[in-house]
Amino acid sequence: MTGWWRSNAIALGAIVLLVPATYAALTWNEWSAILQSSDSRPIALEPGDTLEYAGATIGPVTSTYSELPSAPRGTKIVTVTVKIDPGGPPIICDAPVLHESGADPREWKASSDLGRDWDPDLRTFCSSEETGPYQLDLDYLVPDDASGPFTLELGSAAGRPEFVSAVVDP
Repeated sequence: MTGWWRSNAIALGAIVLLVPATYAALTWNEWSAILQSSDSRPIALEPGDTLEYAGATIGPVTSTYSELPSAPRGTKIVTVTVKIDPGGPPIICDAPVLHESGADPREWKASSDLGRDWDPDLRTFCSSEETGPYQLDLDYLVPDDASGPFTLELGSAAGRPEFVSAVVDP
């Protein structure tokens, strides 16, 4: 080793250690904020069960295949009912999404234009004003070849990074 390498060995060693450590710290700082503000940890809700989430009681969740007049040919409708008891302040949640598990996972958003008769008591979103128990009635238009199993994912800003992943099997 020449004189310059020997006299700067400690500084060079510090650079070798500090550059990757700085990169790791900066990366973790950015990713931790993203993970905390996104739905990244599912809480499983099995059929017939309830759970506490974001200060509310969620469940049970039930589902059936439905017939509605405006459903196109080659499709079927999965109707999901979610019971919600806010318990205190109202729960505000994102629009629940239906996921198909399996080799080729797909997802669907609830449809509101399938010819269901208007009902003032029908709820399709978490009410920011409702403090008593209520239920969501959601219709998902899925292709005929969708066979499940399905999961309904429901998230809330108050519960992040966790979200409810309810198993539904019509």
